Amino acid sequence: MKKFYFSLVIALCAVLGAFAQSDPTKETVIVEPFTANQSSYADVTKNLRGAVMSGFSNVGRFFVVDALSDSRLSALFQNRKYEDVVTDQNWKTESGNAYKALNAKRLLKGQVELVKEYTKRDEEGKLWYYTDVNFTLQVFNIEDGSMVGSDSFNYSELSSSSYVDAFNDVLRKSEKDMTQFCNKFFKVESYVLDLGATDKKGNLADLWVSGGSNVGVSKGSIFLVFVDKKIGPKTTRVQIGQVVAEEVTADMTRCKVTKKEEGAAMSAAFTEGKTLYVELDRKRGDGIKELGRMFGF
Repeated sequence: MKKFYFSLVIALCAVLGAFAQSDPTKETVIVEPFTANQSSYADVTKNLRGAVMSGFSNVGRFFVVDALSDSRLSALFQNRKYEDVVTDQNWKTESGNAYKALNAKRLLKGQVELVKEYTKRDEEGKLWYYTDVNFTLQVFNIEDGSMVGSDSFNYSELSSSSYVDAFNDVLRKSEKDMTQFCNKFFKVESYVLDLGATDKKGNLADLWVSGGSNVGVSKGSIFLVFVDKKIGPKTTRVQIGQVVAEEVTADMTRCKVTKKEEGAAMSAAFTEGKTLYVELDRKRGDGIKELGRMFGF
């Protein structure tokens, strides 16, 4: 890639300085240095890593640790390939102990597979600058070294002015896409503590969920509600409704019931002694606003 990406790296490094202070109310996630298929991808790789870390921070549920900036971790990467720092062979020893000392449960790795620049002219002869970037993120469980999951991201952005503008669009989109990635592989799962008030017609109006700001819940977060149900010879978890975070305390959240029929199902199941499980709706994201819910996005 072009040398002009160097200035972008400097700018993002300044942003990452905000991650220096620990927050005990959030889950600690360690982000390792990203690797790349080609050495020429180095500056792009640093920028993508910065965008991903910013995206994690924007979600609001994580304390993001830069493994290269943290003095306790940077020594692990001296004279070693990034991909060799945490492996099936060493996760219990040097690397695993260093990560666990930070009270982190999961770490993030990234691999950049493709960076391509090219130009095209449209039917009117106007020149467009394209930047294609493909990369993969992997989430690992620090406790046992196993991989929680992975996801691939493929971007093809264009600009009428320069490759830089096209690449900046890649950064913006990858940062934004971290919300759904986090909700997919870092699920917020809990359960209903108690039913709340009813309206004048006796319909369930709200309920209390275990967990609040201590796990990154914010007002407007949408939770799906599940209950175990026996279907034939098996017991499976089925969704019976959704609720919206209305009042968030340190360790509890009062959630509003949006549909009376769903409230009736939740009330009946809870009264029968069944556990009502809740999970952050990863399709909607964290803290979605009331206006967005009205229009279904």
